[in-house]
Amino acid sequence: MNAFSLLPWLAGTLLPLGGLWLLFRVALRGEQCFGYNRVLLLLAPVLAAGLPLLPQVALPGWLATSRAPGVVLAVVLPALQSAAPAPAATGVSWGWLVWLYAAGVGVGLARLAYRGWQLRRATRRLPREARPGYALAYTGGRLPTSSFGRTVFWDETAALTPAEATAVLDHELAHVRQGHSYDVLWLEMWRLVLWPNPFAHLLLPALRLTHELLADQAASPAVAAQPYATLLARLALGQSPRLGYSALIQSFNFYFTLTRIAMLQTQNPVRRWKQWLVLPVLGGLSLVACQKTSPDAVQPTVAKEVRKGIFMAKVKEAMRQDSLANGGKGWRDERSVLNMNVDKDGKVTITHQPTAPPPLTPLTTSELAAQSNEATRIYTYVEQMPALPGGGGMGAIVEQIQRNVVYPAGAHQDGKVFVSFTVAADGGVADTKVVKGLAPAYDAAVVAAIRQLPRFVPGQQSGKAVAVSFTVPVMFKEEK
Repeated sequence: MNAFSLLPWLAGTLLPLGGLWLLFRVALRGEQCFGYNRVLLLLAPVLAAGLPLLPQVALPGWLATSRAPGVVLAVVLPALQSAAPAPAATGVSWGWLVWLYAAGVGVGLARLAYRGWQLRRATRRLPREARPGYALAYTGGRLPTSSFGRTVFWDETAALTPAEATAVLDHELAHVRQGHSYDVLWLEMWRLVLWPNPFAHLLLPALRLTHELLADQAASPAVAAQPYATLLARLALGQSPRLGYSALIQSFNFYFTLTRIAMLQTQNPVRRWKQWLVLPVLGGLSLVACQKTSPDAVQPTVAKEVRKGIFMAKVKEAMRQDSLANGGKGWRDERSVLNMNVDKDGKVTITHQPTAPPPLTPLTTSELAAQSNEATRIYTYVEQMPALPGGGGMGAIVEQIQRNVVYPAGAHQDGKVFVSFTVAADGGVADTKVVKGLAPAYDAAVVAAIRQLPRFVPGQQSGKAVAVSFTVPVMFKEEK
């Protein structure tokens, strides 16, 4: 694993885990669907870790150009996943980030192991009594009534009536029978894996509260609701100081006491429609994770890189690598013409076209037919894309069209016109068509602007000039 696979994956977990945690915090925390909430919190890190690994797919055209709020999120994840800088752009080694991540995992693992050792040390000599399905360990007041695994730690010094003792024991047995300690360890391990993600540290307190509400639900029938709420408040006031290993055990007088009392008093039925909210949330997150950046979306990215100087750093690094590969001559080699290519991800590569044409050889009938088909073929992407005489790539082409546009008289409409045109093998512009219009006057203004473009430096494929088709958006803003 290296920084260029680890960092985009960690960045990709931020949005899914944050979305699922906010769904619990805003919509589900106050509902009495405790079992449902428990499953959601346990699966949240698995979904967050898996969604960034989904294969990318292309979005339908109508969805890619939609302005719906849900689709706007589709630009967030790719932006986060591109956070790791390419080594060719900076020349800096980012391997230390992997070591930093590994160090964080190691520290968290050591901390968890130390807590387990503390718990083992504090409880190993307690007298125990084997009971059906669990063990009862008497603490003598050295440890509050709590549970871990299949052991209930019982504080026999607590002043409890028989009914209260039954309720407290039922509460702890609910933790044992439902395996809540294993839930805690499960999220602790995920918190180690996703430790740079802040939402990974918010899941565990939410799960601990859900555990207590599940146990309260199982224990409260032993006494009336009001006496049980009073018991919670009384024991919370006298709770002992929290020790390091207390994060692992399920204590009866756990925090969130006021929330637990409020949930005991509520009589509102569960609003099932809130549970169904997880489906659109997961659908939206999956759409974001599977979104594939379209060629149109690359244009503003390259323009931003130019403004920030990142693009020039990539060009310099490509020239340096080319010079090293050609024995120090590289782009200064007088025997060839330099071709600089920028792919859809912004990667810069340099190729050399010999200045002397290759010797002519006779062609067969099939080769002549293939050459004729190649001459009439129109490409959408080639090794060297067409460019304006001054260079600048796609960003410069869009800016030139935008400058050429003459707004219709009395323009009062905002929007985009998507237009296609072909740069022929001789650099001329032809076949201008409106793909998605705004209004006839606006469409005509865009077509007129494209016809004013100068002759291009033609695109090349396999060293030959070829025709290339473009589709570009032209923005209109209402004149103030």
